[in-house]
Amino acid sequence: MEARFFPFFNMKIAGTLFWTSDKYGNTWVLLARRRKDSALGRIYTYTIPCVDVGNGEDVLSAAARAGHDELGLMTDKAEMQRFWNVETDNIVMSLYSQRLASMKMPKCKGMYFDALWFCLPDDCHIEDADSLLASELEAFASSLSKDSRAVV
Repeated sequence: MEARFFPFFNMKIAGTLFWTSDKYGNTWVLLARRRKDSALGRIYTYTIPCVDVGNGEDVLSAAARAGHDELGLMTDKAEMQRFWNVETDNIVMSLYSQRLASMKMPKCKGMYFDALWFCLPDDCHIEDADSLLASELEAFASSLSKDSRAVV
């Protein structure tokens, strides 16, 4: 039997990783900087923009809403592909990706106040990014090799 952490705590979140390719074949990902308060003060970290999934809302709709509400980018659910999904008894996290034709600069709002395009390195480690991001980006990079639409 699996132990539940914080059994009184339920979390269901979804997000969208926007990406594009340049003429040299490099993959670029758009990460947003969020502000988190901690015992050490304010911490600014780059991450994939996510939102809470609303009551009665499916995770794909919430992921699309994350791109629109947090970054001001229009999403197309038909073009979004899920590359990361974690489900436990009380936690659900689903991440989708959507390719953009170019490196659009978002108009951040909500909990995100800045965003930058990062060239996806081979080791998927981006300095100043959220601690979970490397494994999430590895899953994203793996999904690209399986997706013929990822090729420019």
